[in-house]
Amino acid sequence: MVNLKQLHDYVKENYEAGNYKEAEKAYKKWRDTTDYTYNAAKTAVKKSSLSDYQMGCEQAKKDYAESHSFKDFPKKGVNLVNRVTQNKAIEIERYIDGYNDAKAKILRAKKIVHKGDY
Repeated sequence: MVNLKQLHDYVKENYEAGNYKEAEKAYKKWRDTTDYTYNAAKTAVKKSSLSDYQMGCEQAKKDYAESHSFKDFPKKGVNLVNRVTQNKAIEIERYIDGYNDAKAKILRAKKIVHKGDY
């Protein structure tokens, strides 16, 4: 069995010989371009000052702009979950409300535009 002194000597010898340089470069490049740390995720969340409702509105606008279609969310299911869990999914409900309100507004505006085409 290898003892810790032998393992240390082996790693030190290879490090001093430069055998780990490529791995070190690859790790640094990965670390600099891909930050999955807790603080990075927390900061990303803080950057968004939009409410859940506003995020839903923005997503509906984006969906329509990109594909002229909308997603369907299970509003009744989320309402049930909120009743059972004492509003543990309230953020999702607000997001869906914003999405659906923006969707309705876009569709009303589209309908008015088309009426004027006649």
